[in-house]
Amino acid sequence: HQPEWYHKYQHLYAPVLFAFMTLAKVFQQDVEIATSHRLYHIDANCIYGNIMNKIRFWAMKALSMVYMLVLPCYFHGIRNGIILFAVGHLMCGETLATMFIVNHVIEGVSFAQKDLSKDGKRQFSKIATAQGVTPMEKTRDTATEENKNKVPLNDWAAYQCQTSVNWSPGSWFWNHFSGGLSHQIEHHLFPSICHTNYVHIQDIVEKTCREFGVPYQAEPNLLTAYFKMLKHLKTMGAQKVL
Repeated sequence: HQPEWYHKYQHLYAPVLFAFMTLAKVFQQDVEIATSHRLYHIDANCIYGNIMNKIRFWAMKALSMVYMLVLPCYFHGIRNGIILFAVGHLMCGETLATMFIVNHVIEGVSFAQKDLSKDGKRQFSKIATAQGVTPMEKTRDTATEENKNKVPLNDWAAYQCQTSVNWSPGSWFWNHFSGGLSHQIEHHLFPSICHTNYVHIQDIVEKTCREFGVPYQAEPNLLTAYFKMLKHLKTMGAQKVL
């Protein structure tokens, strides 16, 4: 996209915008999906094409507004009720957005792009970091002798490992507190298993990646990941990168 002057400061104002994540979801994204039957590029007509699902959506939306906004306003006054509603959402939004963004928007993570092939069809190009580096090109040589070059650069599982980042790996507390977000690589590799299992398979996944020369980026804690995310936003905000 075309760089704007304010992108240079996105690492400063982005954390403030994070707080509005759940408010935007409740008042904008949810309604947009229900009315347009799409979530970005995902077709949601399989759910919202059914009239009963639409009725259930609007009924639950109204019910949630009653117990989260109307009742607090009734028992504590309109002013206090609105403040409670806003503060609760802002805190929730800041927490969730922070734990989400450090998994995919951070130093060292790669991004996949779709390019047009010679016959005009869209295809995935070689993934790379913001600096144009493909991590797996460096780690392939570290694989054990019998497994060198066994995993192609466009391997699905290798894609997941290069486009995701863990933080506090192996920690049962942060795994539970984040709902499994701290083990994002395992979540992408095994999306159908319960997140409580991530902490038990994390070391196996990491060892397997090392064995086959697949990158496995894990930050020691959320704070480290957070500051690396801010540094990445600052880098991406520079016009020479955009």
